[in-house]
Amino acid sequence: MKKWMILLLALCLLLCACRKQDDTKKDEPASVKLPTVLSQTEYVEYQNVFFNDQADAFVGQHVTKTGTLVLLEDNWSNITRYYVWGYCDQTKCCDWQWEFVPKNPDKLPPAGSLVEMTGTLEHNEDALDKYWYVDAEVELKTEFSGQIGDVDLSLMDGTLERVQLLNLLHAPEKYNGKTVRLYGRVQTTNTIQHPYYDNMWSLHFTTDGEVPATGTCVMVTGTWQDGILTGATVTETKDY
Repeated sequence: MKKWMILLLALCLLLCACRKQDDTKKDEPASVKLPTVLSQTEYVEYQNVFFNDQADAFVGQHVTKTGTLVLLEDNWSNITRYYVWGYCDQTKCCDWQWEFVPKNPDKLPPAGSLVEMTGTLEHNEDALDKYWYVDAEVELKTEFSGQIGDVDLSLMDGTLERVQLLNLLHAPEKYNGKTVRLYGRVQTTNTIQHPYYDNMWSLHFTTDGEVPATGTCVMVTGTWQDGILTGATVTETKDY
């Protein structure tokens, strides 16, 4: 009889332990991956429009572009700019980004979402690079739900990150005290740089925590103060 009671007690303890493990798993945050798009075709077309003097062949075309949605705060012009972007290939060294003017900017999905943007290419001096898509409609394909910073540069490609950083440095009074989130690789114990190739941008941060080894891809989140991320958390990640 005692043996059966001991076995029953052991079984109850085992079930409680399993339930506790399951509850712990439920509390763990889900991994969030940015839905970046790889397209050599878009990269070639982007090069033709902006670098190979072939823009006239594309102006007036009504097309659909699939990419990651990003909002860029342009402090020089005091407006918000909208882009869909992606990389040429898996190396992520070459990016493309199409600026567009949305029909309904208040109804856009969260930045970082995978979308289809449909619009007509137009030459316009108000566009950051003199060309953008107008009358643009945006269809959500996959919603991104991982944004945690007031300014989340981890949602941008390398070129747009660099432009946004210049805007941050240009108007520090607007961003001081705000949370900024950035993805890159460790350059030194207090510097993060572009994750895929050198010399595109780097940024200093301060932290009381440990910093992984040089070259490790990390997410750095801190409070922006005069060009430095202060009180930052540095987390190793391979989700981007």
